[in-house]
Amino acid sequence: MNEMLFRELDRRARDFLVAVDSTMRTDRALPPARAARVGLIPAWRAWVDALRRRDGEVPAGFTLCADSDYGPPQAGEALTQLLVEAIRVHNPARHERLQQWEVQKLATLGMAAGLYLARPHAVIEPTAALQHWLVRTDIGPDVPASLFRLPMPAVFVRFGPEMAEAVDAALWAHIETPVTTVGVYVFDTRVGSRRDLVFIPIGVKTTSRPDRCDLPIIVQLIFTDERDPLMAHVASASSGEGRLEAEDLKPAMEMCIKVMLYLQTAGAVRIDEMRGDDTMARLTRVGNRKVSRIERQLASRYNRIIVGPARIEQHAGGEMSPHWRRGHLRMQPHGPQNSLRKLIFIAPTLIRADRLGHDAHADNGRSA
Repeated sequence: MNEMLFRELDRRARDFLVAVDSTMRTDRALPPARAARVGLIPAWRAWVDALRRRDGEVPAGFTLCADSDYGPPQAGEALTQLLVEAIRVHNPARHERLQQWEVQKLATLGMAAGLYLARPHAVIEPTAALQHWLVRTDIGPDVPASLFRLPMPAVFVRFGPEMAEAVDAALWAHIETPVTTVGVYVFDTRVGSRRDLVFIPIGVKTTSRPDRCDLPIIVQLIFTDERDPLMAHVASASSGEGRLEAEDLKPAMEMCIKVMLYLQTAGAVRIDEMRGDDTMARLTRVGNRKVSRIERQLASRYNRIIVGPARIEQHAGGEMSPHWRRGHLRMQPHGPQNSLRKLIFIAPTLIRADRLGHDAHADNGRSA
C-alpha cells in the first residue's frame, strides 16, 4: 500500500470512529438528530469506500441500505466489523486491548442511528395529552400482531416525562445510577414470510457529567403469523443481552405499541412535519462562510409526526379531586352478526368525585 492510500485510509477510519463516538455522546439533541449532525452516514459510507479501494471488494452488508430485509442484525454485524477494522487501522494500541463490551455498545448505538437514517424515517412525538392518556390505557389481549404498523420503516418514539416515568423503574433497574428514557427506536423488517420488530430503548443518565453516553437495550419480536395476539409476544420477550426479562421490558414496549395502535384508530390526531430535502440546493446558493452554519441548522431539523390531541379537558380548580378511569385499546365486534372485528380506542375518562356522588344518589333512587 502506498503512503497516499494509507493516509487516506487512516483519515477515513478516524472520521468514522469520531462519528460513531459522537453519536453515542449524550447532549440536548435527540439521538437520531445527533447522528445526522455529526455526519454518521457520510462517514460510514466513506470508510466502506476506503476499504473497497484497499481490498477490491467488501461484504455487501457493509453498505447501509433501506431494503426491507436489511435490518438491525445485518447492520449491527456490519458495524461491528467496520469498527474493529477502523480501530486496528487508526489506533493499533487500542485494538490490542479492545473489549467486546466496548464494541457492542458502540455498534448498537451506531447501528440504530445509522439504520434509522438510511431508511425512510420519522420521530414520533406524542403530545403531553396523549401521554397522559396512554399511561392510563391497557391493551386488550385479543389485539392481533397485524395491527401493529409503523408509519415509516424506521421510527424513533420520543418519550416525554410522563411516559418515561412510567417505564424507567423497570427498564433501568440494572443500572446503578438514575437513568431516564429519551425514546425508543423501532424497526420493522421483513424476512421472507416473517416479520421482525426490533425495539431499542435509549436511556441517559440523569447526572450532568460531560462524558455521558447513551445507554441502549435491544429486544426483538418475531411474527410468523400476523393473527397471533400481539401482547402474548410481548409477554415472552427478553433483551438481546439476556439481562432483562419480559417484565422489565414490557412497559417500554407497551408504550410504543400504544402509540402505534392509537394511530390505527378512527379519529386519531396526527400532524406530519416532514423536512424538505433542500440541503444541497441551499448550500449551493451561499458562500463558504455560511456553509457550516447552514449545515448545522439543517442537521438540527428532522422528520416528525406529532400524535395526539393538543389538550384534554381538566377539572376546574374549585371542584373536588377527580380520578381517571383507565382507557382501553381493544377489538370491537361489528358488521353482520358481529362477525367482524375492528380496533377501537376508549380514552381514559376523567371521573369527578362530586359527579360520582350525584350519580350514586340517582341510581339509588331508580333502584327504589
